[in-house]
Amino acid sequence: MKYQKLTIKTSALACVLLLSACGSGSTSSTGIGSEQPGGTPGIPSEGTPTNPGSGTPSNPGTGIPDKPTVPVPPVQNSVIVVDGKTFTSPSEAENAIQNNSLVQFGSGVFTQGMTIRPDNVKLVGSDGTHFKGAQVQNKATFVIAGDNVSMDNIECSGVSVPNENGACIRQEGKDLRLSGVYFHDSEQGILTAKNTGSLIIEYSTFERLGKAGYAHAVYSANDRLEIRYSKFYRSKDNGHEIKSRAKETLIEYSEIASLDSADSRLVDISNGGKLTIRNSLLEQGPNTANFQVIGFGMEGIDQSVPQSVELTNNIILMERQKGNVLLGLPSDSSSVQISITGNNLIGTPFNDKAEHNIQQNNNIYDSRSAYGLGAFPELPSIGL
Repeated sequence: MKYQKLTIKTSALACVLLLSACGSGSTSSTGIGSEQPGGTPGIPSEGTPTNPGSGTPSNPGTGIPDKPTVPVPPVQNSVIVVDGKTFTSPSEAENAIQNNSLVQFGSGVFTQGMTIRPDNVKLVGSDGTHFKGAQVQNKATFVIAGDNVSMDNIECSGVSVPNENGACIRQEGKDLRLSGVYFHDSEQGILTAKNTGSLIIEYSTFERLGKAGYAHAVYSANDRLEIRYSKFYRSKDNGHEIKSRAKETLIEYSEIASLDSADSRLVDISNGGKLTIRNSLLEQGPNTANFQVIGFGMEGIDQSVPQSVELTNNIILMERQKGNVLLGLPSDSSSVQISITGNNLIGTPFNDKAEHNIQQNNNIYDSRSAYGLGAFPELPSIGL
């Protein structure tokens, strides 16, 4: 097989992303090697493969900035402070929250959830803030009904509800921003309602989420979904890592990896729209149920909005034992503008390499060794 080659030998993203690492806010153990907050499973601290192969996508001109800090005073363990007033239970604190409130959580495990109804609320955790097995309204740990709410530095796990889509967050209000959250080992990470404006996820980690193929790490019905500087690992029980019905979905500088899980697609854009994935790492693992790495419009394309797919400057590993297809499309995809350029594509068989000018515009490697990457489950580093 003849491969497209460039002349600079380095990892597809390492040349532009060798900046300070970004933390997730909570310590995680993935079961592959050891992981510190913000670490990557299976990769030594230096992160870069010994020989990353030949070929470097064009420099995107942007690195990963450090996670912004939220300047708040320290909070005692196991308490919640709302606008300077201290509470010992989430239900008491919930009643005190008003528009523009600052809600601070101390370290410790909280087993009650909260409904956030006011607008412009900031929810800020301490190191070690962990909501475990908590839910309200048989929906989620946090039901966020207010508009323009932000959450920073909170861990959530163990969410389960009778209809099997228990989430760490159910977004019902408009415009939610998450930064430094660690959502794991629940039926769903975040589930959003329709007409909820934007969902922005930054500097966060989602892992071991999913249930019965209907719950996922992220399930977005927003108008716009933005994900950056974040990690999504091991969705389970045939769940997707990211499922989006948003009109626009942007994923950049992020890692999305099946590893050893029985997940489905890494990214599923159910009704199409505008999808952009750039400067990221995608790995479809050997046990993945679905052969498509990315699905686009597989549940019917919404012709009322422009349709496009842009995959640029990514590292994409396709390791499903029964075969892989990079991009799954409906039978009629004539309205979809597709650009797949500057990516390092690793895996065999690669059934659709002849489509969309993939062979001409990308670097293709038929194995990890051809790319210079170690044995599974090692992942290339993109600087997270």
